[in-house]
Amino acid sequence: MFTMKPMTGAIISMLIICDRYIISNARGFLDRPIDSSGTPLVPYGMFSNGNSGKSPLVAATYYFNPSSASVSANRPEGVYVSDTNPLNGNSAISGDRTDDNVCSAPDGRKGTCYEASECVRRGGMPMGRCSDSYSGGGKNSGAVCCLFDVSCGETAAEKFIYFRNPGFPETYDKSRICRTKIGKISPDICQLKLEFRTFDIGKPTEGNCSQDIFTISGQNENHIIPKICGLNNGQHYYIGVDESGVVSLHLMMLGSYRRRFDVLITQIPCQSENSAPPHCLQYYSGTHGVMKSFNYDYSEDELSSDRNEGYPNDVDYMMCIRKEPGFCSITYELSSDADGTLPFAIGSGAEHITGFSAQWPVVAECRDDFIVIGGMRLCSGVGKLNVENTELADNGLQKLTNRQENGFGNASSVHRTVMTDTTPGPFQIRFVSNNAKNARGFHIGYRQNPCK
Repeated sequence: MFTMKPMTGAIISMLIICDRYIISNARGFLDRPIDSSGTPLVPYGMFSNGNSGKSPLVAATYYFNPSSASVSANRPEGVYVSDTNPLNGNSAISGDRTDDNVCSAPDGRKGTCYEASECVRRGGMPMGRCSDSYSGGGKNSGAVCCLFDVSCGETAAEKFIYFRNPGFPETYDKSRICRTKIGKISPDICQLKLEFRTFDIGKPTEGNCSQDIFTISGQNENHIIPKICGLNNGQHYYIGVDESGVVSLHLMMLGSYRRRFDVLITQIPCQSENSAPPHCLQYYSGTHGVMKSFNYDYSEDELSSDRNEGYPNDVDYMMCIRKEPGFCSITYELSSDADGTLPFAIGSGAEHITGFSAQWPVVAECRDDFIVIGGMRLCSGVGKLNVENTELADNGLQKLTNRQENGFGNASSVHRTVMTDTTPGPFQIRFVSNNAKNARGFHIGYRQNPCK
């Protein structure tokens, strides 16, 4: 444990003198090499339970007891947030914290500006100083960029929280039930956004998350969140919490697997322009982008088979895209890479295509799994496909020509466009799977078209 000693005038003077030293070390940290996993090397003792050594950045920012071990050692048992945290039964914080006290740490992560003593009291991890313009104090106020990490068995209620596996950035390969609780910082918080910066847990077997499984509870009762597993780097969730106070993240880990996860949790105020429409699990903005099913990717350095590729069974969720100003329609197309068009395989129709290589969606009854774009149900299928350009005024969809006569072969030999949607925004896509036939999934790009 370390202790905070009263900041005397001499200590404050020391902090001012060390200002250039802090900045120099922060820059030095950013210039440090990355390890083989692509994870930036971090200051010693900053993200571990090591009993010796401190980051120069932290040591220069605070006055530490020399016998202290690490920043994380000061984290109290259970709740480690403010006295007004809903997790401890007191009244919630009035109002919402503004962007004035949002900061970026030297390692690129998001944090909150607090006075040094307040950061430590909350169990935060100091990572550099905030600018002099921070509203919580005047020039040389001592405000620091405070980061909050939680792992198994820990709780927090902050604007930005990082949920990480034990020992991150190292992998974790033991069996364990890992749970953390996230409280709202204000009654005016209506959504939590979860960004899967890194998320690699046990893979599904034929669509069943039988080894590892990630679930969420405590959100709005009618906001259904799918259970997922596998490799989901870059995916995200929006969770409705306006009717709830505390959300629990559960990760069941069975057997040996080199797991690594780092999930950024951001609290979004009601009426925020960053809010997702109700019941949209995923929400995209911008004139172009990509979306893909859960566990679509797989690690190239690991043996992979059809059994553990593909989306989880029994999911049903919405993806929404904000209609940008000046744009009136959106066009979807199959994504591609250097090797050609990426596979599209959804539903039982994909079983006729070896290796999950089905590459063209068809409009069909889709008795098992399917994706819905603008009201049109799509899945994989084999058979004659010759749809000429046709405008469907009733639902605003335009199906573009696919000139292949039989099957759907290789979509790279034709235009990869699936369809254009002119329905009112936000644009919506729904994906549904049962447990009859798991398949690789979808990887679809979109581009919004300017109004004419």
